[in-house]
Amino acid sequence: MSQFSVVPDHTPLFHLGFFAKDAKAFAQAHHDLYGSGPFIVNENIDMKYTFRGKETTTNLTIVTGGWKDILIEIIQQNGEGESYLNEDGHPYGFHHIAFGVSDVHEAIKEFEAAGNTVQFYNFDRPNFPLCYIDARATSGYYIELNPEMDGLSQVVKKWAADWDGETKLFRTMADLRG
Repeated sequence: MSQFSVVPDHTPLFHLGFFAKDAKAFAQAHHDLYGSGPFIVNENIDMKYTFRGKETTTNLTIVTGGWKDILIEIIQQNGEGESYLNEDGHPYGFHHIAFGVSDVHEAIKEFEAAGNTVQFYNFDRPNFPLCYIDARATSGYYIELNPEMDGLSQVVKKWAADWDGETKLFRTMADLRG
């Protein structure tokens, strides 16, 4: 019998993350192929984070939607320069998986003990610490760690469960508040 070192102690995978040149076009294509949606569009987010030890900010568009029992997160970088998304020439397409964890700092220790490194983090918001683990050498992708099912994720999952598959594919933060 094998002994698992990290993942079984955390919430199952709750979203797949993609890096796209045009997040809305990617979401439309994903919807057309798989029936995913609806998607909430959050544009021009100035994401502040520490990337490989250096404080930086990247402007993003993030489109999040439901796909069966999982969420799809599509991230577009608005502007040039290296970031956590395009590190080492990472191509557009699949980028990361996300786990909800009860303690991001403890989970980081577990992933590091398993041979992975922290790629970036943002601990400025105490209720929503965020970290990406660089697991490319061991798994082929990045792993996002954040608190278990944040409020936005819960709303998007509910929208997806109640959606007719056609009405209002793209929604805004105003729809979220309404």
